[in-house]
Amino acid sequence: MFRKLRRFLAYLFVKVLIWLAGVLPRDIGGAWFGGLGALAYSVLPGSRGVALANLRLVYGESHSDEERARIARAAFSNLGRICYDFARMRKHTREGLNKMVTIKGRHHLDQALARGKGVVGITGHVGNWELMAAYYSLNGYPLNVLATRMRNARVNRELIGLRKSAGLKVLERSTELMGAVRALRRGEMLGVLIDLDTSVESVTVDFLGRPAKTAVGYVKLAAATGASLVPMAMLMTEGGGYEIQVHEPVSISGNRDSLDADVERCSKAVESFIRQKPTQWIWMHKRWKSVCSEIYA
Repeated sequence: MFRKLRRFLAYLFVKVLIWLAGVLPRDIGGAWFGGLGALAYSVLPGSRGVALANLRLVYGESHSDEERARIARAAFSNLGRICYDFARMRKHTREGLNKMVTIKGRHHLDQALARGKGVVGITGHVGNWELMAAYYSLNGYPLNVLATRMRNARVNRELIGLRKSAGLKVLERSTELMGAVRALRRGEMLGVLIDLDTSVESVTVDFLGRPAKTAVGYVKLAAATGASLVPMAMLMTEGGGYEIQVHEPVSISGNRDSLDADVERCSKAVESFIRQKPTQWIWMHKRWKSVCSEIYA
């Protein structure tokens, strides 16, 4: 009974945030949601502790306690701003996004798509990954995204509805693998987030200087279909805008014996975005729980 109530309250909270994002002007809404993120840093000791533990693991003594806390607090605040732009997804238009988004390296993506074998766009939870997907979709790129079903069914429906409002094709990670294969064989894009420690098939590779459990499915998918693996991220810039950076495709062998090396090359490509803007990554995720869970004790 308590679990049902908690899930219903979480759903109401999400609905309220979506409504607020839709009615607040962007300058006010972004600041307000950023403030909510900063508040979360203060009132959620568990998530704050995870972020600080991750930062200590990655940066060690090269950063002081104060510097690590500054990065963590900014990451919470930036996540709030990111959530604002995602929550108002139904308000975004092609013209509006093109005014606040610039893109560097578009030719890498266009050339990869021109091969006709599809593109696996690899990115991470850095910058605004949700808005980047909307940008591509609204600008005519045939984009499919792999999403993990949330336990809260009502919240899951709301988030999928936001993505679909921008024209995205949403594929459930656990049940629609063949849909992803068909999309690539049609020469379309498939967006994949590769920077989490999850329960899917994985290998352990270097990530931010530490061994980390990292999924392998997208590499196998690219090897099987001939699709290009193109790293990309949408990073926040000064003044409330965004810059999409698209890097050249990651070269893989596609052989089973080289799987670890292929995955690490992809992981390093996404890591480069995080190193550029460390305050725009989700440090509050237990990225190293499978390798060194003791840091979260």
